[in-house]
Amino acid sequence: MGASFLTSLTEQEFKEFLKSAIKEILSEDLKNLKNDLPDILNIREAASFLKLKIATLYEKTSLKVIPHFKKGNKLYFKRKELEEWIRSGKVKTKPELEGQAENFLLNGGKKKDRKNNNNQNH
Repeated sequence: MGASFLTSLTEQEFKEFLKSAIKEILSEDLKNLKNDLPDILNIREAASFLKLKIATLYEKTSLKVIPHFKKGNKLYFKRKELEEWIRSGKVKTKPELEGQAENFLLNGGKKKDRKNNNNQNH
């Protein structure tokens, strides 16, 4: 039954079917992996999650550049805070930067000041 279904597809339809099936499988696997991680990570789990060496992670905590907390002599990390920390390092794309530059120029070379705009409207 399955083989006859596959033979009735064009090559392009088969490729699309395969792509869709692989995306679905990978999406489920990633979701399961994420759910397997605890909310609070120890140093090894955090290093693995971030794909960093433990020494590098220790350095980042001592420089206070990564969110963490300490209990006794143990370091812990909240998974969600690590995810946010990763996202905070997003590099803007060229179109995003060009849009910001355009807005800056359209505003007469001034940053938008929401406070002043709100006060003028009231």
